[in-house]
Amino acid sequence: MAIVTLIIGYVERRQAREEERLAETLGYFSGGSQPRSIGIALIEGLWVNKPRHHDVIVPLVANQIVFLLLSTEMLDAHNERNLVRLIMILKSIPNLKDKYHGPWGEVADAIYRKLEGGKKGIPVSSVTLKMWMKALGASDDA
Repeated sequence: MAIVTLIIGYVERRQAREEERLAETLGYFSGGSQPRSIGIALIEGLWVNKPRHHDVIVPLVANQIVFLLLSTEMLDAHNERNLVRLIMILKSIPNLKDKYHGPWGEVADAIYRKLEGGKKGIPVSSVTLKMWMKALGASDDA
């Protein structure tokens, strides 16, 4: 009985620490391009391979992509690379379109709006935008 109690305690403590680290990771997305880059690195290294956290990660990543494509006025090399890295994270999520249709749709809409001439946000070529749409499982008829 004591061993079971120890194991349960260990698992609970590990899960609590993991949830704290995830919360800290999410905090990096409230800053500028360099904190965002740190948050992306943490997602790439710690969270993307843990499907139970995808319900938190996918909406966050989708929101960041929409922001960088359509809203940011911070046009720098860091944000350009951050955008590419975020697209790669989203692309790596299994069954993205089916399982996370809302966030997927937000990103698809942002890409379509950028293709239609959106002026704000990180400049991205139409060829790259169409390639991203195809990689994310959307029609590239835009």
